[in-house]
Amino acid sequence: MERFHQIRIGPLRIGLLTLMLGFCCLGQLSAQTGTFIDRDQATDLRVVSYNVLWNTIFSDVDPTQAAKFERVVQAIDGDIWNLQEIGPNNDPNNPTDDDVVDLMNTIMPLPGGATWYGHQSWDNVIVSKYPLTMLATDTIPEPSSTSVAMALVDLPDAQFDTDFYFMNTHFKCCGGVGTSEDDKRQEQADALVNWMRDARTPGENVNLPVDTPMVVVGDLNLVGGLQPLNTLVTGNIINEGTYGSDSPPDWDGSSLTDAHPLHNDSSDPNDDYTWRNDNSSFDPGRLDYIIYTDSVLDVGNQFVLNTAEMTAQDLAATGLQAGDVTLNLAQGRFDHLPLIMDIRPANQPIPGDLNADGFVGIDDLNIVLGSWNQNVPPANPLADPSGDGFVGLVDLNFVLSNWNAGTPPGETSNIPEPGSIALLALGLVPILRRTAIGLR
Repeated sequence: MERFHQIRIGPLRIGLLTLMLGFCCLGQLSAQTGTFIDRDQATDLRVVSYNVLWNTIFSDVDPTQAAKFERVVQAIDGDIWNLQEIGPNNDPNNPTDDDVVDLMNTIMPLPGGATWYGHQSWDNVIVSKYPLTMLATDTIPEPSSTSVAMALVDLPDAQFDTDFYFMNTHFKCCGGVGTSEDDKRQEQADALVNWMRDARTPGENVNLPVDTPMVVVGDLNLVGGLQPLNTLVTGNIINEGTYGSDSPPDWDGSSLTDAHPLHNDSSDPNDDYTWRNDNSSFDPGRLDYIIYTDSVLDVGNQFVLNTAEMTAQDLAATGLQAGDVTLNLAQGRFDHLPLIMDIRPANQPIPGDLNADGFVGIDDLNIVLGSWNQNVPPANPLADPSGDGFVGLVDLNFVLSNWNAGTPPGETSNIPEPGSIALLALGLVPILRRTAIGLR
């Protein structure tokens, strides 16, 4: 916990701190729930993969499931949603990515009238808070089974020093080891590995800037053998005649990483299933995956959302209900569960960590306050993380938006305590009323 009583700040800084916390920090804290759902860092990009069961997120298809999806979207607050089983888009009566964008604009409107962006291939839809570029609807060569939605997400330069590339896929359903369905899943995996090689190699069909983070997400339907997963992770292509020789998919020539999130805040390795139906002869299984280039990506919080296992306290804090990721909780009918993973570029400094000690706290706040409302003095350029030549609210937000992120010096782990800074803010609000008029 931060030791606020040891901080030496004068009356002017108290007023400034009050002003900051009253108008900035409390707004940030309102998004924190104090549960496993919260991001480790406010600037992390939140990625979601969710097979939503054939258009049931739309109220004209299934109003009950649509209401559940709305609560999940609002609680998770994802930046990039990778949905499966939307459409398929060859039927004019089925929803498309435009319908998903309209839905997200309705249930999760963005500030300032901004719009969500969408891209679809077959039943796979990427919907993003940020613009999507380099759109593709299949790999080349194209596998014989279903396609994949691919896009580069154009992320804010002030927050990320690179854009992220997503491949949202839905592998062929059903069929055990040795079946034609299992062969098609392997073909899809081979094709994706070849596509990632193409993306890393100048020329050909797709070209990504060097070290662009790549993420494969979706329902892999691994009800047969696990070779398709092995291929995606290691680059071990089976059909080399069509898709080329083996190619470890990461930028450093190594394997990718299977995120393998567990349910909520569980530490039980058996709590990893992403599909379940207690009325089926099939046991719960892990069908949905997030696989990424770990040489250029770091991961923060990650989990499989299972509202049926949440405590009453966590449900109340997040606005969720116990049956929100089920079709019918009383009957034990689940279908797929959403996977959530927070990511950031590897080794990217934490925004707000002005003194580069790996933790955003009082020391960083004091750097800003020490030059508040001034043009940046040559002796203290750290106070201007925005680089606009002036120390003000923009620089302040670099600190407050990631308050308590990272690991305090001398400690091996950090347990964020947003409640303590919230209490400080609330305690200082009355001071604001007395001192704000005198602040300049």
